[in-house]
Amino acid sequence: MPEQLNQCMPLGKYMGVLTKIYFGALSKKLEHLGVDRHFSILKAIDNTNEKCTQQYLSDLLNFDKVSMVRMLDYLVEKKMITRTVNQDDRREHIIELTTKAKKIMPEIRKGIAEMNATAFKGVSKPDREVFYSCLTTILKNIECLPANEVDIKLKKKK
Repeated sequence: MPEQLNQCMPLGKYMGVLTKIYFGALSKKLEHLGVDRHFSILKAIDNTNEKCTQQYLSDLLNFDKVSMVRMLDYLVEKKMITRTVNQDDRREHIIELTTKAKKIMPEIRKGIAEMNATAFKGVSKPDREVFYSCLTTILKNIECLPANEVDIKLKKKK
């Protein structure tokens, strides 16, 4: 990676590289937990104070419904979550962490905190706040643009 990023390149290129490196390292750090790379889903469920639904997770994590179902199926198979029909609205599924998942959440939280600390090494707290503020603004600026569906796969190389 060059000393200074080339501002002529699409911003998304650098975000993609950052994502690939970050999640690759996080996946390696936590691979012994046996949940592949689905830490964001488990963390989102863990952070939810209300009923957590498939639609909520899909919207929060910006996954299409098919991909979300596939990832949740994987986590059900790994006995990390339960998915039950909401009795008040049968079209909705409630997602909850299992006891098995709750036991590993402290390690996932710690792994994410360590990865974030490594990523922000040498970046002041005010600069971190500016970074997150800029990301929020960038997302707001572009999220409503017409776009082709682009699927970014982060699969572990075998």
